[in-house]
Amino acid sequence: MAIERLLEIVCEASRRLPDNPKDRNVDIDWRKMIDFGNVLRHAYHATRVDIVWDIARIDVPTLKVFANRKIAQL
Repeated sequence: MAIERLLEIVCEASRRLPDNPKDRNVDIDWRKMIDFGNVLRHAYHATRVDIVWDIARIDVPTLKVFANRKIAQL
């Protein structure tokens, strides 16, 4: 549940990013991330643990690289 909550926060934050960084980082499926956040918020009863775990293992490292790059630019 903790991973689901953290992913929910990340998904919500991605909705608030301007389009410019999203357009330059096409390796991240921003639409899919936003949609998954909606599932976590509204269809939490249907959330599959294996999918949550796969996202944490496979997709979060790409997001971490993106976030670290943005932080370094500040």
